[in-house]
Amino acid sequence: MKIARTLALIVGATLVVSACNRDAEEALVSIEANANPLLAHVPADTTYVFATVEPVPKEITDVYISRFQPVLDVMSKQVDKFRADYESGQFENDHMARIASAVLDELGGEVSAESLEKLGISLQANSAFYANGVFPVMRISLADTGKLRDAIARIETKMGFTLPEKELNGTGYWHVSENDTPVGVYLAILDQQLAMAAFPVSAEDKLLPAFLGQEMPATSLASTNALAIMNSAKGYTGYGSGIVDLQKLANEMLDENSATRAYMGADLSMQMKSLDPVCVAEFRSMIDKAPRMTMGTTHLTANEIGMRYELEIENSLASGLLGLVSDTPAAIEGDQLVSASLAVRVGKLRNFLLEKANAMMAAPYQCEQLQKLNQNAEELVTQLNIPMPPMVNNLMGVRISMDEFDPKADIVKGKGLVALHVDKPEMFVGMASMMVPGFDQLDLANQTEPVRIPESILRMEGLEVFALMGDSAIGASVGEENSGGLEAFMNLKQQNDGTFLSVSYDMAKQMEIEAAMKDTLQFSTETAAHEYSEAVKEAYTAMLGRSRVDMRFTPSGLVIDNKVTFK
Repeated sequence: MKIARTLALIVGATLVVSACNRDAEEALVSIEANANPLLAHVPADTTYVFATVEPVPKEITDVYISRFQPVLDVMSKQVDKFRADYESGQFENDHMARIASAVLDELGGEVSAESLEKLGISLQANSAFYANGVFPVMRISLADTGKLRDAIARIETKMGFTLPEKELNGTGYWHVSENDTPVGVYLAILDQQLAMAAFPVSAEDKLLPAFLGQEMPATSLASTNALAIMNSAKGYTGYGSGIVDLQKLANEMLDENSATRAYMGADLSMQMKSLDPVCVAEFRSMIDKAPRMTMGTTHLTANEIGMRYELEIENSLASGLLGLVSDTPAAIEGDQLVSASLAVRVGKLRNFLLEKANAMMAAPYQCEQLQKLNQNAEELVTQLNIPMPPMVNNLMGVRISMDEFDPKADIVKGKGLVALHVDKPEMFVGMASMMVPGFDQLDLANQTEPVRIPESILRMEGLEVFALMGDSAIGASVGEENSGGLEAFMNLKQQNDGTFLSVSYDMAKQMEIEAAMKDTLQFSTETAAHEYSEAVKEAYTAMLGRSRVDMRFTPSGLVIDNKVTFK
């Protein structure tokens, strides 16, 4: 189904009305005015867009530049080595090396806020990344276009040749493409902006005028203020947000009369014509299940960055997915190495998948390109019809909290907590007693304190594991010092917000573990590359804090929140 409505109608009406209890006029009064002039170039019905509504404050960018300076210093050392190699003649007749050397000379041999400012580029620049049809366009505001033009002229002088500049109706631009390559890269310095795009060379006469700002959209994201309206409704900041219209993307490829099909030429048309009307309809029906995604920064401070991604899902499917989520608590916050939680009703998940697979078998796809999905459905039904132990069907979720892990040490040195959340813990313990010799001697059902599981049951010498059964969970502590917190960990307040997966981990420690595992496995690397990676790792370890991801289903779709903190 083609979309005839624009983004203004989508986000300006639907989102605002659903998010606010005020009338539309009152809601619009609180919407932030658009401060990004680049949005005037973005069609309101663009296929995808990610842009700023306001620039990031200097006090925030200054902090991040300072924080990343050690990484930039490491990069500068690599730049110095390249320049020394270049001057010694190691890259003789290498065209790309000549360009790189000229650019680095212009930057003063480093990438910094100061060197970018010499090119007329500010870290407070507005930006807009969007689609012209399906082809990408990137615009970045410039503080001084003259500085950038002068820098390009100096780079050309250092390279010893001039980049050929073309012109359309008095506006200059650069076109870069390999011989016989149907798609070209286009660059232009326009009024207070740098513009870049990629699109078919055969479509220049149709797409160049809009790229160069000689043709402006009748209705733009600037005139509708659609991103600011969406930001207000969804809780995004103005520092970056966007939309991907999956239905429109599909239409551009599936509709034989679309502009994209016309621009891409005969090769693509021949491939797409192999899809008969039945195939096209079935592909569209799949896209209709998840027609659109939005994303945006939820917070940006000197020490924290938050992003949210929201995939809209067809209502009945979204409700079914939401029903699979249990009330198992989310991952805890703290200074753990890693904390994670999976909150899924395994029995319901089995029935849900079985229902969907049986429905596909009852009405299989007719399209030849989708026959593999029919085969997968048949195999899934066969696998799901194998009887599952009752204790598996009763599983509601699992949570872990790991405090210590050393890949170079024995596994018995690990420390942490584990909780299996089940509908009937006594059934789970009963099954374990029948299946594991000696397990019944623990008598977990009548224990009020964690009891140590004998090494004879674990079959691992030196591993200390303590177990406890609660009203809705069975827990285990690895290491005696953690056993005192096991009951509280198991009985953490349950959730009911649709979160089915959450993970929180220490990014710096993760990098240290990955490096230790590489050393343990004795991965060989070149000395220079190893020195560089070690220096970067050290710089990142010094500044990285924690990363947290929370995934949840809602009645309207999937929401993913990601938060990154810095030291």
